[in-house]
Amino acid sequence: MSLLSAAKLADAPLFAGLAEAERIELADAFVPRHFADGEAILIQNERAEGLFLIDAGQVDIGKRLPGGGLALLAKVGPGEVIGDMALIGRDLKRSAMGIARGPVATWYLPADQFRAALSQLRPASLQLQAELGRLVASRVVAKASDIAALLAEDPDAFMPRPQRALPPVAEEAFSPEPFLARLPCCAAMTPAQRLAFWDAGERIDIAADTDLALVGGASDRVWLVVRGAVRSALPHGPGIYQLTVTGPGQLVGIAALLAGGPHDRLLRTSEQATLLAFDRATFTEMMTTGDALSRELGASVNADLVTALDALDQVEARILAMRRDHAVAA
Repeated sequence: MSLLSAAKLADAPLFAGLAEAERIELADAFVPRHFADGEAILIQNERAEGLFLIDAGQVDIGKRLPGGGLALLAKVGPGEVIGDMALIGRDLKRSAMGIARGPVATWYLPADQFRAALSQLRPASLQLQAELGRLVASRVVAKASDIAALLAEDPDAFMPRPQRALPPVAEEAFSPEPFLARLPCCAAMTPAQRLAFWDAGERIDIAADTDLALVGGASDRVWLVVRGAVRSALPHGPGIYQLTVTGPGQLVGIAALLAGGPHDRLLRTSEQATLLAFDRATFTEMMTTGDALSRELGASVNADLVTALDALDQVEARILAMRRDHAVAA
């Protein structure tokens, strides 16, 4: 058995929701890794191949800045997990640096072992996939809050984007199957699964610059972008400050729903769009059935959350780069 105990895993939020038997199963897959002061544990833009559970020591998490230096995003220590995005999909790149500040002892979980278990629909892997989604969703919400605070500190430093008044455009009828088959979230589904997925939602054809959700509004729906695009933004002066743009095949509104709170950002169509809307109960049921469709949908949800978090990290790093006093040497 691994030297890592199931009890130690229970202290980490990512693994706390697993049953004892599932934690024992996962503990056997971890191996120890040690790092010296100043050594890079995570290297931005390198392939993410596994996660680290910090056993002892401190790690600085940050984004590289143009011209050198690190925009410090967080400080983490014992019991916290870093690099967990590696479990979400193959060929993902590290979105940030992780630098040891003093000697650091970690436990390492290779992503390949997790994905092998997930392919077999093992309960531990399915539960961990769901927990990972909730964890990343909470980070997305927290990051949007951090950016809102930065904007509030210097409201005149950034030009707001105005809202236009564009009329709706009549859309031609179309069959959902050819569109769904090309969307990342549906590509692994069978035609029957894609049709069931489509029928579970409500098709909405919506004009550009239409608000889907406001900051503080109830997070009782999520939307799949089928055609067009949706921007997420923060209110800023007389307009908005754009954070991300979500295109076909991606979900919007998912972070707030999984985090269990109100919408943390404004969601507004950036062009004429066709969306598939799901209410909270329907979407939750599809996510928790424990079958192959649930696994594929969960993987897509997590991948979309990682994309959103990476984009928000870049926005925050760009703002911090304009205020160099927030940067520290790597």
